[in-house]
Amino acid sequence: MLRVMLGWLIIAHAFAHASAGVWSATQGTMWTVTAVWTVAFLALLCAGLGLLRVPILRRVWHRALVGGCVASGLMIIWYRPPLGMAGIALDLAILILALGDRTSRFDSDIAVVETLGRDAFRHPWAVRVGWGIGIVTLVYAAVVMFMRPVFVQWGTTPNERRIALAGDEVHPQDATYRIDHAITVHAPASATWPWLVQLGQDRAGFYSYDWLERSFGVRIKNADRVHPEWQQRAVGDTVIATQASYLGGRFGTLGWRVNALEPERVIGLENWGTFVLVPVDSNTTRLIVRTRGAGATSALSFVFAPIDVFVFEPAHFIMERAMLRGIRDRAEQAYSNGAN
Repeated sequence: MLRVMLGWLIIAHAFAHASAGVWSATQGTMWTVTAVWTVAFLALLCAGLGLLRVPILRRVWHRALVGGCVASGLMIIWYRPPLGMAGIALDLAILILALGDRTSRFDSDIAVVETLGRDAFRHPWAVRVGWGIGIVTLVYAAVVMFMRPVFVQWGTTPNERRIALAGDEVHPQDATYRIDHAITVHAPASATWPWLVQLGQDRAGFYSYDWLERSFGVRIKNADRVHPEWQQRAVGDTVIATQASYLGGRFGTLGWRVNALEPERVIGLENWGTFVLVPVDSNTTRLIVRTRGAGATSALSFVFAPIDVFVFEPAHFIMERAMLRGIRDRAEQAYSNGAN
């Protein structure tokens, strides 16, 4: 029982490291943060799954645990997050508990599974399913963590992530959580803006995968032309995300309040980000979406950060990337037709 409890504690400790994606945005570079974080997370996850007797991992849990705790400690010392000393204390406590005089007892318990031989089908089906879920989780987490710099910085340059942009005044001044996406549109800002300003479920849609949005019950269809009646927006308006009756209307009107607006330059959506048009030349525009959050580390962030990193960010990247491409393609096509 102690082995199982310790295994789950180590797995929980591994997922708590997802909060590094919240508090580390202003520290160093995204790739160095991701590298240290990946070693700590995956090693601890391997150790926890190994203690739960997942095949292959159960033979290396000692080394994985030591490597994970060392990487975790280095990450905390390097980036000095709030609650950092608590994290180091937990790393030391886990090491002492797992590698003390109970190590042989854990290994003896794990060895019981080995006596059944290599035929995995001799194990109870529930155990095999649990092991399978563990392996799939490990692989999925590894892919997401490797790809995370792409998910949160797609299309942008280091300079674009640093420079001041229109609409920055609505972002938290102490923002530590950052997502930046951008795309080049071969059309002037004046030709791109009409597509941007008519975003909304009740207007032109979001130019993303509307078939996927409809599969979740949202009545939405992307527009392929500029609608003059949808060209008016004002600060305080709501860009509607779903129809009012969505999920039985339990949540009221879902959407984002417009908190910044400058025609042909920026539209800001509260709790989403600012959509900024930056002219490159008379026929080229950079469309940058800048998301900022005051993601200071707290006890609550350790609970919700894994959902953010492993669920929201990949899904957000997939949909927003498609949206930016949808805006680009429509703006370029309309501008080309108008020029001709």
